[in-house]
Amino acid sequence: MISIPRSILSTFRSLVRKAGLHKRSAGYTPGVTLVADGEGCRIRCASPQVAIQYHHPGSFVAGIYRLPLEALDAIEGKDRDTITIEGDGKHRTLVSWTDRGVPRQTAFDAPKPTTFPDAPTDFTSNEPALWSALRDAVPVTDRESTRYALGCLHLRGGLGRIDAADGRHVLTQAGFRFPWSDDVLLPANGILGCRALDLNQSIEVGRASDWIGFRIGPWLVMLAMQKEGRYPKIDDVIPKPEAAKSRLELSAEDARFLGDVLPRLPCDDPHYEPITLDLNGQVLLRTREAERARPTQVELAGSRLDGEAITFNSNRKYLAHALRLGFRTLHCYGSKSPVLCADDRRRFLWCLLDAESAIPRHDDPICITPPAETCRPVNRIKSAMADQQSPFPSEAPAPVTTTNPQVAASATAATPHDAKPVKRVRTRPMVSTIEQAIALRDALRGVAQQAGELAKSLKQQKRQARIVASTLASLKELQKVAG
Repeated sequence: MISIPRSILSTFRSLVRKAGLHKRSAGYTPGVTLVADGEGCRIRCASPQVAIQYHHPGSFVAGIYRLPLEALDAIEGKDRDTITIEGDGKHRTLVSWTDRGVPRQTAFDAPKPTTFPDAPTDFTSNEPALWSALRDAVPVTDRESTRYALGCLHLRGGLGRIDAADGRHVLTQAGFRFPWSDDVLLPANGILGCRALDLNQSIEVGRASDWIGFRIGPWLVMLAMQKEGRYPKIDDVIPKPEAAKSRLELSAEDARFLGDVLPRLPCDDPHYEPITLDLNGQVLLRTREAERARPTQVELAGSRLDGEAITFNSNRKYLAHALRLGFRTLHCYGSKSPVLCADDRRRFLWCLLDAESAIPRHDDPICITPPAETCRPVNRIKSAMADQQSPFPSEAPAPVTTTNPQVAASATAATPHDAKPVKRVRTRPMVSTIEQAIALRDALRGVAQQAGELAKSLKQQKRQARIVASTLASLKELQKVAG
């Protein structure tokens, strides 16, 4: 017999679901095994692809108990009450617990035993950032890919790097230590980087046969390596940051505002979710609603552009992902080339959209600006005639973008224009009288619709009142006849 806090089994259940261990498949029936001995109790769940173990310290009588996953559903709870588990000698397992003061006991049929993979004997310690790096990498993969193994993370032992890609964007993260020198393909399972195991503790990584293990405190997560498949040559498509022709520096305030507002901006294509970045004297971001001709324009007055003016069209989810990763500098190599975000340890690259879907400038856009702006850095634009012309061209270049661009590693770095900063006063466009008339018309239509619904309701009530009066009169006549 063993006793375990209920909250531990509840956390174990959530991790089982994160890892996909609750799904039945050919030759696999979900189940939990508890192995007790004098050193503690090990709670395990394993399939041919992934395995999870929790080690609960203590001294227990040696024994093995097996439970179906339905047992964890029945006893789910976050309190510290203990769960008692024991065998009844008839291939069943008895589970006893208290449900808000009410004693409960249920017997479960023991599932078929499963094999738990051998844990690594040697582990290499990493900083806690490894776990968050895995969490950032998993969403960049593509599990539907067939040509390349893009449904896997590429763990590069010699470089200490994690690569992830889906054919449209790439994320590389370096600075880690793996106990192998070759490259490993590890399926991008949802358990990797899950917040329930983000314990701010060192992450120990080990390898045993065809399995990779991650040990975090009392938890051990193991995944089977993918032996077949090839990974694209990521290094061939990532340009050097210093080769960028333009660099957009987002202020901290603009980055926070943009990260919040991007998902809520209107969209005329829910598949590609396009946005247009117009970097020419101002830092402007435009979106468009399907049934509205006027675009919505966000002016990021606290940000600046160094280098050439550029306009490009992008999927907003990649920019949002870059902001979530903490990047605030965008390296641009042209309107037909991918955009790069980089720091000392990471590279995040994404492709642009077609030029046909770019949103041109509009004389009267719907304007949005970040709140509480106090200053406006000036963009330094590279000019063809730097000695004679203003650094701010009077006309915006035509927006041009493309799909599946290739970036040449030999691209030459652009030298930003050395023009003196020019102070400019920011003005808000006034609402036009036509827009006011449209708003008034829409409001009157709404009032008219409400009035029509109210009149209809009153007529219905009047009809019902007549029916009730007629029924009462009929009843009175019947009473007279009966009397």
